Order: sequence, then structure tokens, then C-alpha cells
Amino acid sequence: MIRTLNWISNSVLHLFRVEPKDEAASAYTIDQVATIVEQSEREGTLVDASGTLSAVFEFTEKSVSDVEVPLDALITVSADVTPRQLQESVAVHGFSRYPMRAADGALTGYLHLKDVLDLTEPAELDQPVPDNRIRALPAVARTAELEDALPEVRTGGAHIARVTGPDGATTGVLFLEDVVEELIGEVHDATAG
Repeated sequence: MIRTLNWISNSVLHLFRVEPKDEAASAYTIDQVATIVEQSEREGTLVDASGTLSAVFEFTEKSVSDVEVPLDALITVSADVTPRQLQESVAVHGFSRYPMRAADGALTGYLHLKDVLDLTEPAELDQPVPDNRIRALPAVARTAELEDALPEVRTGGAHIARVTGPDGATTGVLFLEDVVEELIGEVHDATAG
């Protein structure tokens, strides 16, 4: 039935000298869509007051290196941090997530404030955070495009990823908030004042 109706409609279109298009063949590339949006804004038929559409197209052109936080700019906690020390870091710096550094400076994982909020006994507060509370730090290539890195980070449910250079060495950290900001604008950490 569908094939018959499709044949009839295509035949009618041919009578009026209109070439029917296959839906799969009429897809647009990202550059074509960007051009359409740009032209629509110039003509006044589309208003992107928030800049969200423009940000989407710029997002697709950025790589991890464009938004990574270099190692020397990171605020980290030591690998033997206690819940009390983590809470103090949150009070001082206002962030909810902190990469952890080993004694040799290597990043070993990260902690989220909520990972230690239930540790309230004095003995728990002053002992290093238990290993089962430390979150894994996935790795993303510094040269990867942001749109490819985002699903890699999110696959494991992580909010932070270790950024690696061509030699595999860590060059910085990619925060999920920074990736989202590139797409939709500024995002504030939930614990920041």
C-alpha cells in the first residue's frame, strides 16, 4: 500500500516536473546548516539572542586542548586526603570535585564532595578517604574533538577526565562543566557561592 502511494505521489510530481527527493539523500552537513542559520539570522527570520546556535557550531570545531585546565593551574588534593581536608578545600575554593595527586605528582583519581558527606564520625573524618570512594579518572586525547570527548567522559559517569598528549603523558584535566559551557554558556559549580 505504501509503495503504491509513494509511486503515485512521485508520478504526480514528475508530471509537474518536480524531482522527488529521497529523505536519506537530503541530509545536510554541519557546514551547510551553519550557513543556513547564518543566512537566516542576516535576513531576520531567525533570532539567536542567547547565542546557543552559534555556540553549537563553534563547539563542533573545538578540541580538548581548547578547554583543558593545565596541570599547573589545577587545585588538587593529595592521594591521602581526609574527609575533613576535602571539606576544608570545598570551603576555601568552592568546588565540589577535586583531582587527586600522588606523592610523585601523578593524577590518581578524583573525589566529589558527596563521596565523603556521610563520613561524620571523628575517626572517619581524620583518616584518608577509603579507596572505594575515589572515582576513576578516564583519559581523553588532547587532540580529540570536544564532541567526541564528551561521550567518552560520560560513558563512565565521570565529571572529570585526564587529558593526555601524543606521548601518553598527562597534560591537564578536562572538566565536564567546561565542555558544557562551550555548548550552552557559563555553568556554575553547584557548591560555589
